[in-house]
Amino acid sequence: MPARAERLYLFPAEADQPGQVMDFPLWWDRRGFFDQYGERQIDLGHPLYVDYAFLLTPGEALAWDKRCREKFYSDPSSKRPHIVSAMQRLESALKGARWVIVESSEWESGLD
Repeated sequence: MPARAERLYLFPAEADQPGQVMDFPLWWDRRGFFDQYGERQIDLGHPLYVDYAFLLTPGEALAWDKRCREKFYSDPSSKRPHIVSAMQRLESALKGARWVIVESSEWESGLD
């Protein structure tokens, strides 16, 4: 049975800065993300799996992040130090980004 995972690639606004790769944020509404940005999907052309990329501006990603955080704050886990730290890292990275690519990859989970 195929499973999916998402990752963020952040490309810096400054050419001399490194890019960053991050896991799809725990507080982001995965289903809502695909509802909101699904029409932007770009098929990555893998011959065996269904892999997509979604291009966002930093402003779009920051707005989505803010929207999802507001919903997530009612969850008690939103106060955990590692979650708070991850939120701060992502916000900082998004503010310094020129482009954000969300990659959605499929793999065989072995749960057939």
